[in-house]
Amino acid sequence: MRQRAFLPRATACVAVALLLVSVGCGPRPIAEDTSPIDVSQPPEQTAVDNADPIRLEADGYEFVITPLAHYVLRGVVVSSESYRTSWNSNLSPCDVAVAWGELAADDAWQKLAWSQSDRWYDWHGQQPFTNEEVVRCSSNTHVVPASSDLASAARSLTPGDIAELGGELVRIDGRKGQGKVWWKSSLSRTDTGDGSCELLYLRRLRVNGKVYE
Repeated sequence: MRQRAFLPRATACVAVALLLVSVGCGPRPIAEDTSPIDVSQPPEQTAVDNADPIRLEADGYEFVITPLAHYVLRGVVVSSESYRTSWNSNLSPCDVAVAWGELAADDAWQKLAWSQSDRWYDWHGQQPFTNEEVVRCSSNTHVVPASSDLASAARSLTPGDIAELGGELVRIDGRKGQGKVWWKSSLSRTDTGDGSCELLYLRRLRVNGKVYE
């Protein structure tokens, strides 16, 4: 969901069934990569060509996860929040708020107070940035991890971490009996209001010199 600083901004996160994601004692990296992560640029979004949908079954639901765009997000984590009791917490166990560009330069993000709750994120102490600048240089991403290691690693992110998250922005459709549910990612970094969050099927995470898949 988008932020709700002075004007409330929400995503249409309509009911989606719970997809169980097991989280072990701790994430296990598959490799080390200590190269710098460039946080000066906005996320990279490229077209998906002939991507096969991902089909899952959980809790009696049949899910189809359709990739909408390839997506790489690089920035500084300004806030993160795990969810365990909400309707979609097993599908997306955490949200990660990330800043890049002018908000990431010289730790400028620390001039704002960030918080998250109920799948929202907020900021306070707006100066010297306008709402539009904060919207343009930050996002709140609902993370749908592709593995339990990625779920654990994403939940371990803390403010100040420089991270790179890669995967696909997706649409999720589910069916259980006669009931249907759906959840769709935004494809814009500047939209606000309903439908403005990024819903990321996370395939790769790099942070603190470690790579997780």
